[in-house]
Amino acid sequence: MLLPGAAFFLSWWQAGRLPGMNISISDVALFTALALALVAGGLNARMFARYTALWVAGLTMLLGGMLVGSLVHGDFMRWPIVAGQYAFAMLLVPMLLTSCSRPILERCANAYILGVAVSQVIGITLITLFDRAQISAMVNEHVVYGNGRLGAMTGEPNSNGAVCAFALLFLIRGVMTGRLRTIYALILALCVIAGLVYSATFTGTFAALLACGFVLGLSRLGTFVRIAVPLALIVLAYTSLGGPVPGIFEERVGEALMTGDPTRAGTFVGRSALIVEAWQLADDHLLIGLGSDGYRVASPHGMPVHQLYLLVLNEGGIVSFLGLCLMALALLLQGKAIAGVNRVEGISCLAILAVFFIYTMSLPHMFARLWNGPVMLMFALAWISTRSAQGVAPSDERTAYGPGPGSRHQQLS
Repeated sequence: MLLPGAAFFLSWWQAGRLPGMNISISDVALFTALALALVAGGLNARMFARYTALWVAGLTMLLGGMLVGSLVHGDFMRWPIVAGQYAFAMLLVPMLLTSCSRPILERCANAYILGVAVSQVIGITLITLFDRAQISAMVNEHVVYGNGRLGAMTGEPNSNGAVCAFALLFLIRGVMTGRLRTIYALILALCVIAGLVYSATFTGTFAALLACGFVLGLSRLGTFVRIAVPLALIVLAYTSLGGPVPGIFEERVGEALMTGDPTRAGTFVGRSALIVEAWQLADDHLLIGLGSDGYRVASPHGMPVHQLYLLVLNEGGIVSFLGLCLMALALLLQGKAIAGVNRVEGISCLAILAVFFIYTMSLPHMFARLWNGPVMLMFALAWISTRSAQGVAPSDERTAYGPGPGSRHQQLS
């Protein structure tokens, strides 16, 4: 019962992962919980209900295309690492989460919110009290970047912006479902928003504004007033009284938001050049890709393109690309199906999926649990909450969504 909650509380602690393996303390907790769940009674093998087959087919195509590319180009050693990361994040973790009870998943959601807020408070406190050299000596050089951007305990500003955006959606869902008192949610939201500002990430800020606006815009008027109005008043009072705003935020994010010109946002121009290069390279790798991590070798810049779909297209060919599209389609269909039964849960799923999709357009491989763990948690929580609302008994909470209340879930044990 404690391990999943601990895993999501510590999911922001990417600074403590093993070098070159992308295994964090959170991953160890999740893996241990997986082992215990198998011993206790098995895992839910239909984690996306009627769309599970679509999800598994997509994942198989994604990894299969990369395997063929790796074998053809004689560089197989990287594929087991990439495939293992994807299988753990996209298959085993959702199977584990949909095998948990609703109270455990609610604790995971609250633990995630609290963990992200704590990470921001730690990071901002360090920035306020110490200079970068002292912070690097006490923790590491990734908590604060050289230009003053906050990486906090995620170790990277863009990653920190993502966890802040995810946490805000969990906060809004918690208030809308009555799982969080508004006053506590407001305090936590201010901590998270402050961390988002100090991260100075245009992608994270844009994703958070879009997704939170989407949820609140489709919510009831009372919910909108209860959540949006207090936050707006606090932000307005802060700016009216001349509260300090980090200069790096104004430089990298503020100007782009005010002018509507994304070319003024951080490294937009440099990333655009990599995208153009990826389009050109893709012409030669549509059938057989470069293999796992092959793009880094083939690119004159020596780095992967920061666009997941183009990276997958180059490394796994059209098969991997279509597999990734199938996985995205499975999540969209599952979110839509949940929204048809439970509006709040369904909108929350689609909103967090929007944040994830926005980041797929600006980052390479996203198999780290920091990126997909919150998405899998939101979908698992929404699915089980919806089943509970339909009157499914606790012992049947893992019944596949869709076929009907009487069907039993398949187990992998």
